[in-house]
Amino acid sequence: MQCRRTNLLMAEPLPFTGPDPRQLSAGEGELFRRRTRVATLLDLAENVDAERRAEIAREIISLGECALPALNRAAAGRRENAAALSRSLVRMLIPDEIGREIIVGLARERQNYRVENGAIQLARLSYPTLPVLRVVRDLDELGKRAGENVCSALGVPRKDIKRAAAAQPGHFVRLLGEFWREEGFHGNTENYYNDRNSYLPDVLERKTGLPIALSVVYLALARRLFLCADGIGLPGHFIVRVTMTDKDGERYALVDPFDGARPIGLDECRRRVEAVGHPFIPENHLKPVTAREILARMCNNLLALFDNQKKTLEAERVVTVLAYLQPSDPIPLLLRAERRLRRGDRKGARADFERANALDPNGPIGRTALELMIRMGYENPFA
Repeated sequence: MQCRRTNLLMAEPLPFTGPDPRQLSAGEGELFRRRTRVATLLDLAENVDAERRAEIAREIISLGECALPALNRAAAGRRENAAALSRSLVRMLIPDEIGREIIVGLARERQNYRVENGAIQLARLSYPTLPVLRVVRDLDELGKRAGENVCSALGVPRKDIKRAAAAQPGHFVRLLGEFWREEGFHGNTENYYNDRNSYLPDVLERKTGLPIALSVVYLALARRLFLCADGIGLPGHFIVRVTMTDKDGERYALVDPFDGARPIGLDECRRRVEAVGHPFIPENHLKPVTAREILARMCNNLLALFDNQKKTLEAERVVTVLAYLQPSDPIPLLLRAERRLRRGDRKGARADFERANALDPNGPIGRTALELMIRMGYENPFA
């Protein structure tokens, strides 16, 4: 009898369209429930007062990044209040999605991860609806034109570009530098402290940016020309190292994309390093950095910029991505907790303090996190 009753229930029409959550696995059913709840909350948000919308916003944030599809649809819709709320919530939730996209790519592709893909994801902090594939296609098109330019100058058929790059890497580096300057890429010395200098779509459009962002574009082009290139993180500057192998062995060409992709010598590297108070040690300062390290450095640049501009929320969003890039480092968690406290998110701050303390229970960062958490309890014991 019980079985028959269950079958009758399953035959009843559902009050919504989509899969029946009763027939999904536990994880899929929970995801369906959360997304349905987000859609319901956004419907409510259109015709309630500001206080109720704030409550709705807090509940949607607690549901996490699974809310993003519904939020993106609502943000592009015609319901004014729901659209405004959705746009603000997308900016709050998207850093977690960006962080996960990057670390999944890093784990999947390991040494072959294309750092430009991570840099494009970072741009979504400012442009949440950025068409990522379009930016990749723009890079592909730029790389194609660079390859045609180099092959034409060397009289090499396009189909033989890989073999030619292996045989004549020095010529490829020189001609890529000429193409770089012809395209108008240059360092932004007039408006250096602008967040657009860090976002790859802006750098591609404006042909200018920070040393590290320009270097990421150069690395993307070099890879498309089959050159073996790596990023080099000097203190206060960023350049590219191209490995060239010939009958005499392995040698390197150092290129500065910020300065028109011109060659940079050891003396110039020494001068730059010593200018910021460090002794120049070539084997340390000229070693390649990983894609993860490049993206973390880009995050730190943005974090310093937003902190200087006193943009607490923007800084918090950047440090969220940084926490994904450095999962065993308690410092990003401590930084995010401090920023969450500034905007009154005590629950989020406490969670970050607890995680930071767990990562470094006997170290200075962990102890600082514990002390701040205890202080939170004294200041507001009922929060």
